[in-house]
Amino acid sequence: MAKIIVACGSGVASSEATVGRINTFLEEHNVKGVQVDATDFKQLPSVLPDYDVYVWIAQPNQEIEQIAKDHGIAVVNGMPIFMNVNPEKSYKEIFRALKAMQKK
Repeated sequence: MAKIIVACGSGVASSEATVGRINTFLEEHNVKGVQVDATDFKQLPSVLPDYDVYVWIAQPNQEIEQIAKDHGIAVVNGMPIFMNVNPEKSYKEIFRALKAMQKK
């Protein structure tokens, strides 16, 4: 199962709303086998290695970027999804990351 983590400053409103939008998008496109979770930025360093895709609301710092790089985790700007303003590019990046995982 592919796993996506969405993180914002508090892990409540912004990330949960974005998780909901991603889940709806995946359902509408009949994408199965993807778990989407929310967390707060403070917990992210400890949980990020368990995920395949990181969708950020709070821009990642160097530590987070390094963890993602070290573990081959795709990093996607989630602000367009959260704001619901031209989210297509972010969704395409998520799809690309999920497809790349299937090839491994």
